[in-house]
Amino acid sequence: MGRLDRPLRRTRATPVYTIGAASRLTGIPIWTLRWIEKHGLLRPGRTTGRQRLYSDSELELLREVRGLMEQKVNLAGIRVILRLRLAPAR
Repeated sequence: MGRLDRPLRRTRATPVYTIGAASRLTGIPIWTLRWIEKHGLLRPGRTTGRQRLYSDSELELLREVRGLMEQKVNLAGIRVILRLRLAPAR
């Protein structure tokens, strides 16, 4: 059985959306998506050709970042909020 014969199992963490598609789906401009990555808020998957690919769960995170940015939360505040929300409950 070859590599292409196997069915692809897609989960919420499977990176499938290009930066353009992620921009359209989240309403965040491409340059802002690059800025978000540059500042370490999100690390999208990459193809072997270095093209960014975003998953469904990353799109949700981007929507949350967008909402925080619209509320005028600064970069440090966004980092803290995301860290608290993504931390496992104790």
